Amino acid sequence: MMENQLVLRRRQLTALLLAMIVGLFLFEPWSLFSKPIWEQEPSSESIAKGEQIFAANCAVCHGEKAVGENLQRPLGGMKDQGGYLAPALNGTGHAWHHPDEVLFRIIHEGSIAEDSPMRGFAGKLSDSEIVASIHYFKSLWPKEILNRHTEMVQH
Repeated sequence: MMENQLVLRRRQLTALLLAMIVGLFLFEPWSLFSKPIWEQEPSSESIAKGEQIFAANCAVCHGEKAVGENLQRPLGGMKDQGGYLAPALNGTGHAWHHPDEVLFRIIHEGSIAEDSPMRGFAGKLSDSEIVASIHYFKSLWPKEILNRHTEMVQH
């Protein structure tokens, strides 16, 4: 009788272990191997989608083609009457100094500066739309800037 209980207990534990393993691979296999969304490689489709998203959501502050609010001050900065100038995102400003994760988080959550007009778009844009907008404005960066950004992020 004791031997039957041991066999039954082993079968139950084996079945539980197998169910856990199967569950792991059925429900979350990609999370073990996938990159964060901001590390997705740009494609012509994501850049085109990003251009539309940028025009509808970002250009009002950052300008058409991401030239910034003031062409003479692509880095942004303070306005004479107070507040902040929206910086250029086309490679002439400071955006390329930031890893893609930081760019994603600023767009997603907004600026850390309390008095900045840059508010997060998490409730308005999906994560993939935010990434597409990053792909778009990075497509405007000169090759040298894009290479420097890539080198900076890899180190």
